Amino acid sequence: MARSPGNSRPKGAKPRSHVVTKAASSAVHGSLGFDRFVFFSDAVFAIAITLLVLDIRLPQGGPFTLGPVVPKIIGFGLSFYVIGRYWFAHHQLFLKPQAYDPLLVNLNLAFLASVAFLPFPTSVVIMERPEPEPVGFYTLCLAVVGLLMVALVVMATRPKLRPDMRRGARLRAILNSILPPLVFAGATGISLVSPRNALFFLAVLIPVGILGDRLGARLAKGLDGTLELSEGE
Repeated sequence: MARSPGNSRPKGAKPRSHVVTKAASSAVHGSLGFDRFVFFSDAVFAIAITLLVLDIRLPQGGPFTLGPVVPKIIGFGLSFYVIGRYWFAHHQLFLKPQAYDPLLVNLNLAFLASVAFLPFPTSVVIMERPEPEPVGFYTLCLAVVGLLMVALVVMATRPKLRPDMRRGARLRAILNSILPPLVFAGATGISLVSPRNALFFLAVLIPVGILGDRLGARLAKGLDGTLELSEGE
């Protein structure tokens, strides 16, 4: 009996379903799963950044004055800036749909856990006096967030997941992610000697970010001949 052309395949060829399953085991492609990955991340950032404001309360009784809550507002602004910057970096990193694997998903969860935890060290540093323990705890938590972001950038920009990403663009993204945790680590060291100055030292994040982006742009241009953004091209 003659075989139907639709059911024929070369001798020794593996079923198509087997090939797809094997490929999907290492990296997953698809906009729906990736959208859920990004939306969940955005939700964690939104909740964490909202929780920062809960500890800003006026003291009960007495005349109205904002003096007692000024340190809390400063702490809120600092953590809001840090979380906002990391949300933007995360947004740029996953600006376009890309492949992902279990390693990237688990690493992203660890990074999001560190972000979700930040309201607690923020409440500690704004409720306590500027002493080595609370300030060091706060800056150390910031450093953990930064280091996890470095790992996330390295894993998300692997050629396996981002074959379209140029070498210079990848190095630019990694360079930009390395600088903030260095600032946080420096602030942690300063907190052992001068906790108040350690908090002021965190203002270095702004010029360091600008400088790092310019250096990264030159690096990318030198290697790739382009000034395209390092994430999401």
